[in-house]
Amino acid sequence: MVTVTNFDEEHCHKWALLLNQRREKLNKLLESIAQEDYASAKRLFQEIFYGVSGKQAEPGMVGSLLYHMAMVTKMETESRVLLEELNVAAPDTDEKVWRFFGDFASDVAELTKTSVPLNIKPKEVATKSNLTTDQKISLFTKLNEKTRSVSNMLDHKDPNAASALEELFQEWANHIVETRMRQEYETIKGLLTLAEFAKTIGVPRLKAAMEKVQEKFGKETVDIALNVTLKVGLRREKLQSIMLSDHYINYTMNMENLDGHMEFLNCPIYGGHKYIGDKLGISDAVASLFCTHFCFAHAKAMLETVMPFPFGLTQPQRMATHGKCEFYLKIGHSPNATNTEKYIPLVLSWNVTRKCNLKCSHCYINASPKEYTDELTTEEGKQLIDQICEVSHPLLILSGGEPLLRKDIYELIQYGTQKGLRMGLGSNGALIDNTVAKKLKDAGIKTVSISLDSHIPEHHDEFRGVKGSWEKAVNAIKALREKDILVQVNTTLTQQNYDEIDDIMSLAEKLGVENFHLFFLVPTGRGKKIADITPAMYEDMIKNTFAKTARHKLNVRPSCAPQFMRIAKDMHIDMRQWVRGCMAGLYYCRVYPNGEVTPCPYLPVKLGNIREKSFKDIWFNAEVFKKIRDFDSLTGKCGACEYRVVCGGCRARAYGLSSDFIDYCGDLHEPTELKGDYLKEDPWCVYQPKNSGPPSNRQH
Repeated sequence: MVTVTNFDEEHCHKWALLLNQRREKLNKLLESIAQEDYASAKRLFQEIFYGVSGKQAEPGMVGSLLYHMAMVTKMETESRVLLEELNVAAPDTDEKVWRFFGDFASDVAELTKTSVPLNIKPKEVATKSNLTTDQKISLFTKLNEKTRSVSNMLDHKDPNAASALEELFQEWANHIVETRMRQEYETIKGLLTLAEFAKTIGVPRLKAAMEKVQEKFGKETVDIALNVTLKVGLRREKLQSIMLSDHYINYTMNMENLDGHMEFLNCPIYGGHKYIGDKLGISDAVASLFCTHFCFAHAKAMLETVMPFPFGLTQPQRMATHGKCEFYLKIGHSPNATNTEKYIPLVLSWNVTRKCNLKCSHCYINASPKEYTDELTTEEGKQLIDQICEVSHPLLILSGGEPLLRKDIYELIQYGTQKGLRMGLGSNGALIDNTVAKKLKDAGIKTVSISLDSHIPEHHDEFRGVKGSWEKAVNAIKALREKDILVQVNTTLTQQNYDEIDDIMSLAEKLGVENFHLFFLVPTGRGKKIADITPAMYEDMIKNTFAKTARHKLNVRPSCAPQFMRIAKDMHIDMRQWVRGCMAGLYYCRVYPNGEVTPCPYLPVKLGNIREKSFKDIWFNAEVFKKIRDFDSLTGKCGACEYRVVCGGCRARAYGLSSDFIDYCGDLHEPTELKGDYLKEDPWCVYQPKNSGPPSNRQH
């Protein structure tokens, strides 16, 4: 094999391979236009500029430019935070920087000569000021406008699209190449700075400084990348695939074990470091510092940004010492947990109070303005959090009633955060202004769910029972977003707002919301009084909502409608973002205000009180939990269904609709006095299973 580059091609130049592949696709696209095959032209256009998902994933022009912009920030920040921590001036490395940057520029010229004509002056590129966040967003906005314009030409079968495509490709390619060169300039400068400091202050001091600032480094670099990603119109989860775009990786995620392995088989940073290190004789101890501290911190911060649940992360192998990099991720991992059972809580909802300032007509807990005397105290709440940590580290959602009516709510949020839980809040928004949003942020809240049931204020207010509640909810969302708190809108689907969902999603998106959960009514508490939509309407709503996601930047998830997993699979939607349709008793449970544990808020069956038993004992030993986790115990269609592992049917709806009585008061039922059968088939699912026969012959 003849090597045509100075820097290792496999490690350093995947960007060029992707660019050349896109050039080949562009040639095919132009042929399609000439042949008036605009369907093929549109498909190729999408792949070139917006990428391809799946095993052969590649990020497209958009993803590549975002990635290299983020990497410039990452490498520039490495040197800056280290200099700030050491409180020293940068060493003079110019002569060596230009030597090695010249070698990289030579690679660029060689690798792009067949794909795109460049007129780039390397030194001008390297000495440019790095783009600010606003400048990055502005650049992307202009490029996206041009890209959409060319896309419209293809939609209208305009033959002039061919020349416009050549110009568009050239413009994107120039920005990608310049940014990749800028990235390498910062990489070279960073390593040479480390090498000089190793001589003057020693590796131990360097190591200590990097350990001290690595968390700050990871958060700062990922926050900038996320901000740009969201502002240019991409979803949060896209950040992960973008940040992996210049790597060859082996990635396995086992949701049954709630863990995953990610192996990086190449690394542009390592490739640059190795080339320079070999030339200058830089020791492995210096070369591995970035890999050990800053790369790990960046990966952890990125995963914390895109993962909905807390996790443990280790790095069994590092590129600088093992020739490949490996990260091991364990979802919900708690260092205090001793059990290794298959099912652990990933999400836990705690109704911290039944007291509420609204009068919602569907309230499952029958909340009211009055004070309740049997709610867990502050100390009991902290003990609950301690007990939860003995099982897992879940997303702990503090709900109500209205949780902000508890005076100790910030203390509880802060305590859970300190224990390693991801803390969430479910609120009606009526009490959230800028001051409250700041207090929530300072306490450590990660996400807040705000209920919004219509885009029409009067409709929302009628449903929530208090005038002005819509305006307060909208203002709450604005205040939370100003404090950079992740917001989720929860909408309960009823006959009244069935035709409003698209408008509600548009409103949520306009307000800067990222997550949208569509709740399907379960006949519990005051919800028993509301006339529900039909099963066929449920099915149609899920399909229509998924179909609308292409028009929105929202992450959409139906709740209390586990058949969405079957529908998502049929619609070829990526299901890796979801664990299971119905998570009750498997990865989720609810704690009532007085400490009673139930499988979910809508399945009001007492399984034990944390005042009398430990949460660990209840989670692993409650008989109802054991039956729910045994899929062979399901009866009717759910027991025979080939989707029962990923869906499971709504156990609460099976319970509520298999009897003619649900407590309007929202009280809980003793397991020995069950009113319905929670193991029956979900009566609101219209699907007819293909499987039949005894449980032993069915899919597990």
